[in-house]
Amino acid sequence: MIHSLTRAAAALILAAAAAPAAALELSGSGFGTLGWAESNREYRYERSIDEHGSAERDSVLGLQVDARLSAQWSATLQLKVAESIEQDRRWDPTPTWAFVGWRPSDDWLLRVGRMRLPLYLYSEILDVGATQDMARLPTEMYSIAPSNEFDGLTATRTWNLGDDELGLDLWGGRARTTARFWSRDGAEPIRPAGANFVEVDVHVLGAALTLRQPDALWRASVHHVRTRQTDGARIPVTLPRVELAPGVGFYKTDNSIPYGPALQEVSTVTNLVFSLGVEQRFARHWRVAAEFARDIQQDTVLGANTSGGYVALFREFGPVTPYLVGARLRSTSGTRAWFRRLTENPLPADVPGAEAINAGQRMAAESTWATDQRSFALGASWALASGQKLKAEWKRTRIGQMSRLVDTPAGSDTIHDTHLDVWSVNYNVVF
Repeated sequence: MIHSLTRAAAALILAAAAAPAAALELSGSGFGTLGWAESNREYRYERSIDEHGSAERDSVLGLQVDARLSAQWSATLQLKVAESIEQDRRWDPTPTWAFVGWRPSDDWLLRVGRMRLPLYLYSEILDVGATQDMARLPTEMYSIAPSNEFDGLTATRTWNLGDDELGLDLWGGRARTTARFWSRDGAEPIRPAGANFVEVDVHVLGAALTLRQPDALWRASVHHVRTRQTDGARIPVTLPRVELAPGVGFYKTDNSIPYGPALQEVSTVTNLVFSLGVEQRFARHWRVAAEFARDIQQDTVLGANTSGGYVALFREFGPVTPYLVGARLRSTSGTRAWFRRLTENPLPADVPGAEAINAGQRMAAESTWATDQRSFALGASWALASGQKLKAEWKRTRIGQMSRLVDTPAGSDTIHDTHLDVWSVNYNVVF
C-alpha cells in the first residue's frame, strides 16, 4: 500500500514535469559536498574513515525538482548520490524525496509519498552542507534512527503566533532499509567476517512539534518504530545461561545448540525514540545548538538502547564561523553488560563445540550495536560566496567500553579505552 502510494507520487511528479509549462510552475535546485576525512587509526570508523583517508563519508550530490501544480497542489522529487547503505566502497543513487502535497488551507498541508522524518533539528537539511556550519553533523546524535526517509502520509498543522510559527507534524508509514553489522571474525557459512548487510522493514508512527522564532528553532518529537528482518529471521528475547561445570558456561544464542532451555524469540522489535533540540542566537554573533535523543529498546535485550546528543557553540566573524562541539552516545548499562558477558569470558578451547559457541556469542554481542563514546570537535566554516562554504574540522573521539561505529580488525580484541582523531575538510554548494 505505502510503496504503491510512493510510486503514484513519483509518477504524478514525472507527469507534472512533462505537462505544458502554462499548466504549472517548475523550479530546480541542487546541492553537493566534496569531502575528505582521515583518521590516525588503521581500523575503520563510521564505515569508511581510516588512516588512508576517504571521500566516501561526506561526499554527496543531490538534485531536486519542485512543481507547483495549482494554488493547492505541489510535488517534489529529490535524488541524491552518496555512499551506499547496501555495500561498502560503493556509491548509489537514491530517491530521498518523492511526494505530492495538498494544501487545503493556509494552515494545513497533507503529503503522500517519500519524505524525511522530522526527527532531528536539522532533518530537512541533513544532506545540504552549505546550509549549516558544522563539517559533519554529530554522529552521536544523527546515527540513532535506522532510516531518515519513509514512505507514507504526513499531516502538518501550523499556527502563526505573531513573529513566531508553531508547527505540528503527524506521520505514519514504512521504510525498507538496510542495517549494517560488522562481524570481527564471522562464522562461515552463517555470517562472513567483515561488513554484513541485512534488509529490514521499518514501520513508523510519530509526531513532532516545531517552534520557529526570529532567533531560535525548537523541535521535540516522539517516534514509535517496529522493525523486522525481511528474511524472517527471529531475535532472542534474552539469552539463557548454560552451566557446564562450576565456573564454566556460556550464553545460548541459537536453538541448534543442544544444551539449555529453548530460546524465546520474536520476529519484530519495538523502539520508542524521543528527541529534543534547540538552536538559539543569544548575542549578535553567537549561537548555540543542542540536541538529545533517547532510544528505548523493547522486546529484546539485544538491540539499540541508547542516549545520544551534543552541544555546539558558534561565533561568527563575518564570513568565517568557528565552532566547538561536545557529543556523546552511550548504550544503557544493561546493553553494555550484555556485550561484556558475551565477549569477555569465552569457553576454553578444549570444550567440545567451544569454537562455534564462542563465535555465536561474539556475533550476538556485535548485533546489540552497543556503544560507549564521547567526542570533542573544533572546526570552522568559511562562506566563500552565496551558496558556497568551505569547512574544516578536527575531532577527537574517546571510546570507552566499545563502539558500534568502529570496525574491529579480525582477530583483535574489542577496541576500547582509547581515542582516535579525525581530520575533515569539505567544500559545500547549493545551486
